[in-house]
Amino acid sequence: TVAEAGLALGLSLVFCRLLEPCAAWAFCRSRGVARSIFVRRRSRGALHDEPTGGTFLDERTVDLHRKYHDATLDYTMQNFAWVEGKQFATDALLSPELQEQVWRASRARLFRWPQLEARDMHKVKLGREPQRFCRDGLDPVALGDPQDNVFVINLPRRPAKLRHALHQLYQAGVSATVVDGIDGDTFAGQDDLGRLGVSTLPGYCGHQNTLPYLTSGQLGCFMSHFQIWHHMVEEGIESALILEDDFDLQENFAQRFGEHLEEASSEDWNLLYLGRSPTEGDWRQVSEHIVEPGYTLWTVAYVIRLEAAREFVERHVERELAPLDHYFSVAMGRGLDLHWNDQARHWAKYVPQVLRGLAVTPPLAMPYVGSMFLSDTA
Repeated sequence: TVAEAGLALGLSLVFCRLLEPCAAWAFCRSRGVARSIFVRRRSRGALHDEPTGGTFLDERTVDLHRKYHDATLDYTMQNFAWVEGKQFATDALLSPELQEQVWRASRARLFRWPQLEARDMHKVKLGREPQRFCRDGLDPVALGDPQDNVFVINLPRRPAKLRHALHQLYQAGVSATVVDGIDGDTFAGQDDLGRLGVSTLPGYCGHQNTLPYLTSGQLGCFMSHFQIWHHMVEEGIESALILEDDFDLQENFAQRFGEHLEEASSEDWNLLYLGRSPTEGDWRQVSEHIVEPGYTLWTVAYVIRLEAAREFVERHVERELAPLDHYFSVAMGRGLDLHWNDQARHWAKYVPQVLRGLAVTPPLAMPYVGSMFLSDTA
């Protein structure tokens, strides 16, 4: 199939290094750098004047975000002409003929949603078998260890992103299943949404830090994650690590991930961020590497337990959705002071408050440098 051809192309390049290093961005897109946590160095400090919850961020998290923020600025300046003139583009690794084939295959795949069939999933074995991240002798289910249930969301028209993702997995010694994502570019119109039973929450108009509408890419993103939650419910998967294909794993990822799962063992959580972009400080320091986060952006890497996945699927959240990262924050009960999302209280009428979120600090995964310019949700 076209998807398998794309995977083969990525696998053939798994040992190749991409030219660009890896990094992330935080609030510079819509609010300017002056509103971000990178403005001034401080060990711990408030991110806004009147928080209802979090006030402080761990210095290691701030430093990691600053590092990636600075690298993104450097990347932008070094590629300014390309960035300035960039519009939507498909992957240069695909010929025009293959681009057309991929679009048709992705369009057909859209109407299999939310089912994940064998042809939509591609196993990549790069780690130990059976895979586990916590130490032998410990109960992986109790700790939320995803074991073999690591899923990487990739659009078949993005083989360069797949190549990067596979290289990251290879370096970390992590096996995963590559899942063909829902491509928002394949929507032909509103009739498609009606046919699939998908809609934004009532009165959706974004908020002061987003666009006033939901992009087709954001819709595809939510649906791509939903199909994995749906798969978890159908297969009884107790815990899954979900990665978006622009991730950059930090040093000693697998070992540190297992250690952090053990560190969080005393907490009753059903969502664990491995990568995030905080818009406010953390609400609680649980341990050295585990925090209870405030309002958080990004879904580049997180662990979700079956309980939360089932809540989302059985409540049919696809009928009243919003951008996924903001949705998660409101589902954790965050943002109700309206400091970042002035629509959070309205959203909370429709978003089920079912998430008990934690986050690792510093993050174990970040988006890579330049990936924001290849975003399929913007």
